[in-house]
Amino acid sequence: MKKLPYQVLPSAEKTIFVADDGAYGGAHKYEATNCRGFNNGVTDYDEHYYSHQTIQFVQKKDDGTIVPGLQSEQLVYILLDRHEKLNARFPSPQNEQMITGLKMFIAACEERVKDRIDRGVMGDLKK
Repeated sequence: MKKLPYQVLPSAEKTIFVADDGAYGGAHKYEATNCRGFNNGVTDYDEHYYSHQTIQFVQKKDDGTIVPGLQSEQLVYILLDRHEKLNARFPSPQNEQMITGLKMFIAACEERVKDRIDRGVMGDLKK
């Protein structure tokens, strides 16, 4: 697994990893270190190997085989549901921005799917 350069504020730790798959440089399987929250002035990550979450995205390989996994939209709908519920309890302008951004992502995904269907390339490894 290759460590990605991203860090979740306020931590300086890099806790997200990707499996390099050759064709994409890594775009289908990720791991993230579990977090225990913000405690004693720092973000508390569990560094034990067993304390990682794995996210496998669906992958259609060049030979046509498929590795089952999540669609990006499924993950974003999970985030949308979570942040709408968090915002109901702890409303803030930043939560509203996150919700708006997630809805924009979903709209762009829907637009892309419709375009690919219209062009007859949906489900194919074609531009």
